[in-house]
Amino acid sequence: MPDLSLRLQRLFAQTKMVCFGRYVLEVPAEAVLLWGAQQVPVPITLYRHAADQLSAYAQAYREQQLGLSKSAEIAYFGAGVLPGSWEVLAYRDHIAKQHGGVSACTFMALTPHLFAWRGKQQIAPLLKQLRVRQPDEVPSEAGVCIDHGFIAELSGQFQEVIEAGIHLPSYPDLSFSVSSNKAASIEDEDGESLLSRIAMQKELLGSDYPALAVLREGARQVFVWPGEESLVTHADGSHDFTWENSERRQNTLYPTLDAQLYSKVAANRVGAAPQASLSDAEMLALWDKLLGSLRFRVDAPPTQTTQKPLLPSTSPASHSGLWQPELPPGHPKTAFVSRTPALRLSQGQRLPTLGLLPGEERDVRWRWIGG
Repeated sequence: MPDLSLRLQRLFAQTKMVCFGRYVLEVPAEAVLLWGAQQVPVPITLYRHAADQLSAYAQAYREQQLGLSKSAEIAYFGAGVLPGSWEVLAYRDHIAKQHGGVSACTFMALTPHLFAWRGKQQIAPLLKQLRVRQPDEVPSEAGVCIDHGFIAELSGQFQEVIEAGIHLPSYPDLSFSVSSNKAASIEDEDGESLLSRIAMQKELLGSDYPALAVLREGARQVFVWPGEESLVTHADGSHDFTWENSERRQNTLYPTLDAQLYSKVAANRVGAAPQASLSDAEMLALWDKLLGSLRFRVDAPPTQTTQKPLLPSTSPASHSGLWQPELPPGHPKTAFVSRTPALRLSQGQRLPTLGLLPGEERDVRWRWIGG
């Protein structure tokens, strides 16, 4: 891995952590985090400093739905399940109504911002756990960072799609981004890894395959995710770096995950800038520095990568922090116990009993999930 050049050393002289989804990344202090798609489990839109305009945005969505067709119909327009929320349910036409195809948008006002969740799914538990987050805040508890918000979500049961990018004012032609999809299907890629797809394209296109100079290509593990990278330059001098997680288990711990770094970017097009601001060696060093810092924000379920203490009820807590009870899979009370909120205990405090039958209580184990 190349060393940082003097100008990159100056760039990284001061750094900060940025959080998106369940991840953190160490970036230069000047870096600006740019948000792409955010979906938990439905698409979320942020309206900055618009908490006092909830009614106006809800009414605009209502009118938009009614304008989709002559037979469009509003099924519900009123207060949501939580204070500060408003829900709009609509049928885009009579066919959608016949088949139960209702579209939904839930607006949640949390001063000073307004959040909109577009989709008909059970999101009330998430709305209850949503709070406003300052852009530079990196929460210490388990959950999902969204644009100006944080969802304290420990189950990992919901679909999560997060896209974020980094803009460096000192090098405006560079674009680094990360995309994560917890339950993406690999069928779209025929189950092939990054390098396998590249090899297939080369064979398919033959002499028509673009002239690329390979700077580095092969297997690369990032944090706990095994993967592959392909780092190439195009004939015009632009850089095209890609890494993909190759072990796609379709869960929170091993999502479909990829990262890209491009140069010569202008007007959101690769190759549109006059020239790349960094050399090949500097691009490699920057790539290694940024990608190498990608990891989960907290080491606790559902993104726990290390073993945590697991103790029976009435035992003294070995660590201060949050403790979650659980039962073995298949136990008749497993689902019941899994709904028990985590308890915050100090080291030495006794882990409580859950009021189960003596035989069931003996099967309970308390897992420390972090400070």
